[in-house]
Amino acid sequence: MTAPVAFAAADHGLDADTVARPNLIDVPADRDDLACQLVALGGTRVGDRVELPAGSVLVKVAAADSGRTHPHERLSRPRLGIRPLFHTDVARAVEDSREHGVSLPGEGGITVCALGIDVGLSGVRAAVVCAEGDLLGAARRPLTVDAPAAGRAEHDPTAWIEGALAAGAEAVSAAGVDVAAVGVGGLGPAPVLVDRSGKPLTPALLFSLDRRAERQRAALAPSPTHDHALPKLLWWAEHDPDVVRRAAFALDATGFLVSRFTGVPTMDAITAADYHLAGRPAPVSLPDPVDPLAIAGGLTRTAADALGVPEGTPVAAGTYDTYVDVAGAGVRKPGDACLLLGSTLVVCRAVAEPADCSGLELSPYPGDGLLLGGWTTTAGTSLDWFRRELGGDDDLAAAAELEPGAGGLVALPYLAGERTPVRDPDARGLLLGLTLRATRTQAYRAFVDAIALSARDHAARLDQAGLAPERWLAAGGGTRNAAWAHATADALGAPLHVVAHAGEAFGPAALALRSIGVEPSRPVERVVEPDRGRAGRFDALYRIYCDLHPLLAPAMRDLGRLDEGLEP
Repeated sequence: MTAPVAFAAADHGLDADTVARPNLIDVPADRDDLACQLVALGGTRVGDRVELPAGSVLVKVAAADSGRTHPHERLSRPRLGIRPLFHTDVARAVEDSREHGVSLPGEGGITVCALGIDVGLSGVRAAVVCAEGDLLGAARRPLTVDAPAAGRAEHDPTAWIEGALAAGAEAVSAAGVDVAAVGVGGLGPAPVLVDRSGKPLTPALLFSLDRRAERQRAALAPSPTHDHALPKLLWWAEHDPDVVRRAAFALDATGFLVSRFTGVPTMDAITAADYHLAGRPAPVSLPDPVDPLAIAGGLTRTAADALGVPEGTPVAAGTYDTYVDVAGAGVRKPGDACLLLGSTLVVCRAVAEPADCSGLELSPYPGDGLLLGGWTTTAGTSLDWFRRELGGDDDLAAAAELEPGAGGLVALPYLAGERTPVRDPDARGLLLGLTLRATRTQAYRAFVDAIALSARDHAARLDQAGLAPERWLAAGGGTRNAAWAHATADALGAPLHVVAHAGEAFGPAALALRSIGVEPSRPVERVVEPDRGRAGRFDALYRIYCDLHPLLAPAMRDLGRLDEGLEP
């Protein structure tokens, strides 16, 4: 961006009267975050200064004078290490800039674009998005889950960075625009140990899919969830103490990518909560936690060259993809609710204060209040498994035309244990009701129904707590699957308001824009209406579905032990 801008010096602890020219900013040695943000405005580093485009205006009014709160500071937790880039009182800043014939980003035809990168279970996605909500470029690279033994599930962190750089470069090239910031969202917890150069020393162990540290988890008091990263760090300390001694840091997927992009070891405050347990320190160092919307640092020359983006471009700290994508879909304040139809299904609602809701979890997120909801571990992943192992892509499209429970079949989508609301790492998948008349398409439909019923199970708990949302926003690649999208609307008995570019890495790009003070737009693209006739069949299926896990959980546990070569 080469247009002039308005810059609020006082918001950054700078003395406006000591700046020789409005567009030449002296940057303190400890303010690399500020330098990165100024580069995002089109500035150029000149020694310890950043020169903004000619004609830029120095706004001398500080945020404290306006009495307003910057959007990034309306979080449910303290801000960690970032100051707002633009003047807090937007109206006053715009008035100041217009008086000098200057535009702010988003004003006067100026637009800002960002690169978003998402690391998921099955692949890396990248997207370039502008503040108006247009998708300008997108790309993907596949990832493979390694399962070297029963109860183990790993990613190769090298594949993360290779996929991110390749997909990011392709998206940037396709977009053909300047990128002002980079944002990352990733699966997790997925701890990986790295040396001082950021090189991975271990594979990344994938949340509750990897159960090698179950003994260490059970020994902790109180026992954390099966997703918690600390037991896995303790497992490494016990089984590979040499690698722990050589490790400089433990990072998660998002922080690993951000660290490789910037050279700054990074962990956001949301992720950090999954690495700490009172009274039990981690056996390896962790980066100091920062806010997801903080600028972690600027792109290194190596990362910048690989992506085709200028060196020094600011990179947001980011966080888990769930929270990045939910905020990117439009959940920003209490009452907003969202479904993410992806490899994992996410069902959540923003709340103003902590609420007791059986089976669901509460967490901060990049928005106002807290996020209440949960995850179905293998949602889209179970459908991918079905197509990969049982085939029949041509006739599976017909599943959308079948009724719920077609052929008298019902399934449980617990192909890798389950997170919420049952919280059972021993849970296993199930297809019940097979007869000689059953078809492959009916079986596929049963798994689609199972994911929709899991969404209903989460939503019903919100309803029971008096927190039923007024509308459901929907995002994720699963919204493109007609059978899945319509089944979810039918099971909930509510419309799905599908946002634009639902299957792309929009969320991380939106987070990047917000990190430099630009609020992105994302309209609803279409509405999937429920079929009231099918809703009745889902009522009957739901009663059967809810009975199955409590009845079969002991058998599932015994089958798992048998699979591991243990006595049931």
